[in-house]
Amino acid sequence: MNCDVKQHILSETAQLLFSYGIKAMTMDELAKRIGVSKRTIYEQFEDKDALLTAVLRHYKQEQRKRLNKSLEGSSTVIHLFSQFLNHLESATFSKIIQLRDEIKRYHPAVYQTEFCHSQEKEFGELKKLFQLGIKQGVFRKNLHVDIAATLYQASMQHLFDNENKMQQRYSLEKMFEAYLHIFVRGCCTSKGLQIVDRIYKSKIKKSI
Repeated sequence: MNCDVKQHILSETAQLLFSYGIKAMTMDELAKRIGVSKRTIYEQFEDKDALLTAVLRHYKQEQRKRLNKSLEGSSTVIHLFSQFLNHLESATFSKIIQLRDEIKRYHPAVYQTEFCHSQEKEFGELKKLFQLGIKQGVFRKNLHVDIAATLYQASMQHLFDNENKMQQRYSLEKMFEAYLHIFVRGCCTSKGLQIVDRIYKSKIKKSI
């Protein structure tokens, strides 16, 4: 029963966070939405930071599950990148950016743990993707995976930065698409380039 209650609290908190932001996530509001007492919430989570941390980690786990599922259904790493682009939405990106900035401002300890310290793990996952691309023959054998993963992370952080003036002119998915198109092509073998061009031509035909 406790497990069900905990999962329900996580689910409702996540919905509240992504819909209304950090300020809306008061224990009173959460208890009201879930239909339990604040005491019940505190029995599952020590404080608001603990609850927020659990929600973020649950979200990351779900993201990894989706990534693994996409890997299983993708012919190559390039197709995986393309599949990811097809599911981008500006609204989703904007909410993630806003939520990250609010956590940084109001919950700095959580921000350090879940955003700053987690970069090392994400770096390792990125390296595996580039190594897989090399194994598949779509990325160059002489590609320096450490540098590629570092550049990818740095570029993503810049795109998500609210001070990035390009956000005033272009949608986040448009910037991300342009970046990945340039970045992926730079990593590709001739085989990889052919795949990128086929995917790009296919997208153009669908948009006409």
